[in-house]
Amino acid sequence: MDFNVQKMAATVYVVRGDTWHAVAELKDILDTPDMIRVIKERWQDAGHRIIVYPDASGGSRKSVDASSSDIALLSQARFEVRAKSKNPAVKDRVLAMNTAFSKGRLFVNDKACPSTARCLEQQSYDANGEPDKSAGNDHQNDASGYPIAFEMPIHKPVMAAPIRFGY
Repeated sequence: MDFNVQKMAATVYVVRGDTWHAVAELKDILDTPDMIRVIKERWQDAGHRIIVYPDASGGSRKSVDASSSDIALLSQARFEVRAKSKNPAVKDRVLAMNTAFSKGRLFVNDKACPSTARCLEQQSYDANGEPDKSAGNDHQNDASGYPIAFEMPIHKPVMAAPIRFGY
């Protein structure tokens, strides 16, 4: 889930074994309380377990109620929230998604998730190598990438370098 006022986005995955399938998307939702209402009506009330991998900045951001953070609102709705203290680097999230696609662990139903498929196909980058936010392809990509980066992170190799002290 990506938090943006009037532009909230979420991608719904079904997990089978170690394979993730994007089967629904929510986009242009007004705010966190509205997103919670939609998820409750469509899935939680039908008995589905809800795990949310939100934008980590939602822990400090306020939605409608100035006394509750967006992540606190998700927890109060009885959703299981999985988030680290900060978001992974964009490049790490993109690499996690690309690796999951290439290993056959991630699939997107382009009929059920047309915006997600379009955003993944059309995301461009600015001169600084950051995702271009002007085309509007970033919100759904962020929402789609947070759970993949959390559950299938890219582990960067660590190189050991011997340290010697001169006397």
